Amino acid sequence: MPRNVIIAIGVIFFGIIAFDMMGIIVRLLGDTYPILQIAAMRNFFGMIPALILLAHARQFAALPRLNQPRLHAINLLRSTSVVVAQLSFYTALTKIEFATAGALGFSGPIFITALSVPLLGHVVGVWRWSAIFIGFAGVLTIMQPFNDGFSAYMVLPVIAAFCYALSSILVRLYPQDMPSAAIQLSQQIMTCVLATLAMLVFFDPVAITGASDAGLIVMMGAFGGTGVMCLVIAYRLADPSSVSPFEYFGIPVSFALGWLFFSEAPFDDLFPGILFIVGAGMIIMARERREQRRAAAQDQM
Repeated sequence: MPRNVIIAIGVIFFGIIAFDMMGIIVRLLGDTYPILQIAAMRNFFGMIPALILLAHARQFAALPRLNQPRLHAINLLRSTSVVVAQLSFYTALTKIEFATAGALGFSGPIFITALSVPLLGHVVGVWRWSAIFIGFAGVLTIMQPFNDGFSAYMVLPVIAAFCYALSSILVRLYPQDMPSAAIQLSQQIMTCVLATLAMLVFFDPVAITGASDAGLIVMMGAFGGTGVMCLVIAYRLADPSSVSPFEYFGIPVSFALGWLFFSEAPFDDLFPGILFIVGAGMIIMARERREQRRAAAQDQM
């Protein structure tokens, strides 16, 4: 295995753990602070890793290039979708099992594939459409919407996955040479502003009184921002089709952390649905990798 792929896999593992640690802190803070306030604070302190990466790469000069009406519109759409995703996912973390919320969130690749057709004009063949239906079957198997134990809160991680997928699709509309850290910083600023405005309209902010809460809030933002930057770095170090399957490492990690921190073990609720979701994601990745190889071969002719 090439060295760059090994490094990328290590980086993505670290990013996944950072995301899960952020989720744990969100759940711990969720009983005290409004979810929109948590989202605003997460985005504010989440700017730190993006600023560090921009400074390290000496790419601050790229920021003025984002000052274009078209890019402002894309950033507003992305940021709005991220705020809705955060509101949905963070609420779910406080209402359902930690691992269940995480597992349903992994339906993102299914939505990305489906959204790429109307938004990017991609052609999706029978294999990937089949994977989409298999993935949704897995989501329904976990949610069990017609079961007496169904909770409406289980829909929220799926909404979050859809919104994060929309954000991932929209980022592809930026110029290819635009630094990822600059795009991420502009999105973090906008999401922080939107979440703060929504919080002021719908909730009364809760004062942060204890040093422990303040520390958790800073850590939450740092973990979230670090997770995003790890994904950006990993996908730039190696081909996405070589790295993306390792994102599913997050499923056993979220299960283990849910058991460790909250004494939750929803094993029976997650299987076999989670296998459908993972299987669908792997099919989509395999077909995309095949398409990339075919396109590369045609370019060489």
